[in-house]
Amino acid sequence: MDKIIDILNKKLGTRIKELSEQYRKLKTDEERVIFTSNVMRDYYIIPNATGMPKDAKKSEELRENGNKTFVKGGLDNMTCVDALKLYTKSIAFAPYPSEQLALAYANRSAVLFQLGLHLECVLDIDRALAFNYPDNLKAKLYIRKAECLMILESCSTEDTLKEAQHWLEMSQKDANQEKLRAKLNVLHRKTVQIKPNVQNPLREAQIKESPLPTIIPQNNEVPCASDAVAIKYNKRYGRHVVATRNIRPGEVIAVEKPYSMMLTQENMQTHCSNCLRVCWANIPCNYCTYAMYCSEECKYAEWKKCHDVECAVFPCLVERSFLNLDFFSLRLAILAVREAGSIQQLKTMLQEVDKCDDPRTKGFSQDGRLHSDRYIGIYSLVTNTEKRAGNDLFRRSLDTSFILYFLATRTAMFGAKLSEDLELLAKNKDVTFIGGLIMRHQQIIPSNIHSIHEEQGLDHVKRGVAAMPFFSLFNHSCDPNVLRHSRAEHVVMYVMYPIKKGEQLLDSYGEHCALYDREVRRKKLLKQYYFTCDCIPCQENWPLYHELQSYNTLVKKTADKVKIQEALRKLNTYIDIAADDKVLDKPYVIEDLLMMVQVLHDCAPMPCLEMNNVIETLKRVYDLNGNRFEIPKLWKSEK
Repeated sequence: MDKIIDILNKKLGTRIKELSEQYRKLKTDEERVIFTSNVMRDYYIIPNATGMPKDAKKSEELRENGNKTFVKGGLDNMTCVDALKLYTKSIAFAPYPSEQLALAYANRSAVLFQLGLHLECVLDIDRALAFNYPDNLKAKLYIRKAECLMILESCSTEDTLKEAQHWLEMSQKDANQEKLRAKLNVLHRKTVQIKPNVQNPLREAQIKESPLPTIIPQNNEVPCASDAVAIKYNKRYGRHVVATRNIRPGEVIAVEKPYSMMLTQENMQTHCSNCLRVCWANIPCNYCTYAMYCSEECKYAEWKKCHDVECAVFPCLVERSFLNLDFFSLRLAILAVREAGSIQQLKTMLQEVDKCDDPRTKGFSQDGRLHSDRYIGIYSLVTNTEKRAGNDLFRRSLDTSFILYFLATRTAMFGAKLSEDLELLAKNKDVTFIGGLIMRHQQIIPSNIHSIHEEQGLDHVKRGVAAMPFFSLFNHSCDPNVLRHSRAEHVVMYVMYPIKKGEQLLDSYGEHCALYDREVRRKKLLKQYYFTCDCIPCQENWPLYHELQSYNTLVKKTADKVKIQEALRKLNTYIDIAADDKVLDKPYVIEDLLMMVQVLHDCAPMPCLEMNNVIETLKRVYDLNGNRFEIPKLWKSEK
């Protein structure tokens, strides 16, 4: 979009100042979108994109690149993953159905076999065979499938070997056929020696996830939260969350299921677009080159939910290098219409929300509760419109106008595909209403939407984004007293420090005080969230990590030093096993770390080096029990 801005600025010339003045006087997001659409019309800025359709040639090119990556030099798991991503892209671009799709599935199955993902390998082989896979190549594919089934102890192994034998006999005699025949003979001998378990038919692997914490007793106003907290409002802090009683470290304050989650574009080849879980054998949307899924169930669920509309728009946004925020701003609008039942019903619903004169309960439903699965909870979040510069708002309305154009002209969102005439679109009340919503989301998202994370080795990496009405009400601290912990379909909030009745619960919007100095933190927060941070670390200008003092220096009482020393006896051991990812079978680690937090809180002033180390280790241990991204290791067959 930077190029579009440059082109528009050149075309506007001396009129930039005049139009900027006009734009600044606009009062609503809908007016801003109409104004921007008319400027685009007047200066011939017409959105265009191919939509990145299915393309057999592109699919073949990606598959060939995957082949080159897979066979180049020494084979290791990272090389396999690089090849797998290319094959998955080839699958995304292959027409449905087609031989290109079959070939890409077959090639990916070879990578999955090398990575020891035998169930996924079988699934890909079956997909390849279902899409006109060439007869002369089927023997090799059936032999690979038989190897997997033998490893999986499936009762289908012998039938698969018969299929392999059949297609081998149908193949042309050459050196490759002799190699396959020798391999087939070896497999036949193994089936005689090792009888498959007839009680073990091939089934998809069950996803093993730790059970979610439960909230007891539940909050009367916020169903996803504990009664230990309450939503308050004042002019200084806006809406915020406070403790209704003393809260101990480790308590679960809320388990919120996001109103919506969206996978980042960077993860499309390795995660499911719908559930966001890791998947090494994704299947594509039948129509677009954007979305990919872990299963037919997820594919159907997202199509019904929103992808039937997104399908024709998202590839256009990818092609024009739009950001994840742009994709999410459209999705929220689609979900809002679906929830309300129609655009007109959505208008009526939001008119009622706009009438609410209580800033504390804005976004609450008629039952007096803030529901995480209701759009009005998202709609009512802060936009910071009045604090944004004119050029910031114009850029967002320009992005919105492009999204809206593709939405109106390439989907049936408004009953049918509409004319590409920008003037007519700007006069269509339903179109401009949805444009205003998308524009509103463009402002809500940077100030409220949270990242969903996963553990990749020692790194805490972004998996996607989530819209959560309740968690968006927590204010910021550069040393937060709560932790947001990402799970597959929920986010859990744990208390990290003791919190007294009446105190605020504070989340983190950005950089931690131990890693970045105060001016850097404040500058980033002011730029994105429009406030100057006055949390305790900022007020007192706490030192960075390498300057933190030990409790040995900070604590004066000998008895307190002894108490801390005894509490921290196993800290270094826990730091090591957390770094080595060896904590999943050791629930006592969390209990001990929480005890350390309490002792340090009671005996040592903040900031304290050891408290920082305990908190960071505790965060790591919690997150290792959540979302993970683990690169499969190369499979070593038995000789």
